[in-house]
Amino acid sequence: MTKFLLILMIFLGLNSPIFCQNQVIPLYRSAIKGSENWNWEEAENTKNDWGLRIVYNVAKPTLTVFKPEEGKANGTSIIIAPGGAFRALSIDNEGYDVAKWLVKKGITCFVLKYRLIKSNTTDPVTEMNAIWGSEKFNQQNMELIPLAIEDGRNAIAYVREHANEFKLDPNRVGIMGFSAGGTVTAGTAYGYTEANKPNFIAPVYAFFPKALQGKLESNAPPAFILAASDDQLDLASHSVDLYNQWLANKQSAELHLYAKGGHGFGMSAQKPTNTWIERFADWLQLNNWLSKSSYDPALAAYEKKSFAFAPDKNLPYRILYPENYDRNKKYPLILVLHGGGERGNDNEKQLIHGSKLFLTPANRTNYPAIVVFPQCPSNSYWANSTIDRTKNPIERIFNYKDTSTWPLAASAALVKKIADEESVDKGRIYITGLSMGGMGTFEAVYRNPNLFAAAAPICGGGNDSLYNNSIKNTAFRVFHGDADVVVNVDLSRKMVARLKELKVPVEYIEYPGVNHNSWDNAFAEPSFMSWFFQHQMVPDKKRKK
Repeated sequence: MTKFLLILMIFLGLNSPIFCQNQVIPLYRSAIKGSENWNWEEAENTKNDWGLRIVYNVAKPTLTVFKPEEGKANGTSIIIAPGGAFRALSIDNEGYDVAKWLVKKGITCFVLKYRLIKSNTTDPVTEMNAIWGSEKFNQQNMELIPLAIEDGRNAIAYVREHANEFKLDPNRVGIMGFSAGGTVTAGTAYGYTEANKPNFIAPVYAFFPKALQGKLESNAPPAFILAASDDQLDLASHSVDLYNQWLANKQSAELHLYAKGGHGFGMSAQKPTNTWIERFADWLQLNNWLSKSSYDPALAAYEKKSFAFAPDKNLPYRILYPENYDRNKKYPLILVLHGGGERGNDNEKQLIHGSKLFLTPANRTNYPAIVVFPQCPSNSYWANSTIDRTKNPIERIFNYKDTSTWPLAASAALVKKIADEESVDKGRIYITGLSMGGMGTFEAVYRNPNLFAAAAPICGGGNDSLYNNSIKNTAFRVFHGDADVVVNVDLSRKMVARLKELKVPVEYIEYPGVNHNSWDNAFAEPSFMSWFFQHQMVPDKKRKK
């Protein structure tokens, strides 16, 4: 009998809510601005006109965490804001059920209970219906909306701040919401800071009239927008207006409008809207948010910043300062230009190759430097070059006679700005880059005489016919693989030959049998850092070799 009771107790224990509950995180640890005196208790209702389980009287916002199975997480996180006219939350249909579906895709979900208008009864739906559309109803909503959006912003900031704790990529924090939760979602896409900017948004049949739309920034988050044309609350036009604003500002957006579906379909099985979440997953996949993130917490040492080069031309960059940075000392500065595959605006991918080299304890100790990794936009290049594919092998033409691409010009301007504002030894500014960045390295030296004391282009190339004595004060160390099928090794060989003609200090390292990824070999060279540190800009004088 004792054994039977013990087994029964273990069975009941393992199936009790205590073992099934997801982690619930208070969003605020102290009094909440705008609702300091709210002291009512959150409650639930399962018998209402909606026929759904709802949560109401939320005075203290929380996040309920849904994690993928061990080893299945891809680093992407989504905050989910259920709807309910700012008086209730359709917690299952537009919250927990959405999270349960998404975690199967490897996404870590946080269901947000944001602040709601207080209900004076135990049935907020009936109470709301009694004043629907009245001046009182609208006034209450307008007073509550800024608080709810603030909860959405703080939820994003919380997840990003605790990304390492949850093993998440801080550059993949999205938010989605339904109806009133769509208001919260869309609202976070305006007036954000670096800490609370969503990486993508998904407002679903959102209430978001034009009066709520602010100024859309040039780096606004991509948007997945969804509604039904026969929305009985006439909110389909709100989704169309949102999409049109994104479109007019040339921001990434995708719009889905079902002919039938009404309002509030959520995760219900009704057709045809029952497959909307699969379309959402398609969009996530298209943007690589379902693939495994390459984010490495160690790279957080590179601070994330942005350089305003010109109107609508912002250059994202990451910067690593020396350990125990001392402004009374002067440090070398190293500019690193990434390859074509790392272009974008996530301010993350540019760290894929080479960034860990500067983080090794030996290099941090022996070669302290300020290291800068800018990121070139997807629609541009470091070098001003074209490709003639009619020739075999294809011919790369480097257009040094034309103006520089703006990202390369911005990178040089950024270096000069940092050199003026930080503790930089202006005689020891160095540059390196790989592939597209190797080409950019050659061009940057040409366009900025006497800026770089040393340059290390990797599997790149340049205009050897225009290289002249203006670059004579820069030392070169060139790397390339002789089996490179992407960037012909002859491009580096020609540049090296030209440098030797100009009697410029140059060292050439060619790797036999190595294809395009010769940067792996270059960054592994024991003397990669020490070579740079040997050189100092001393114009018109013999330099060290």
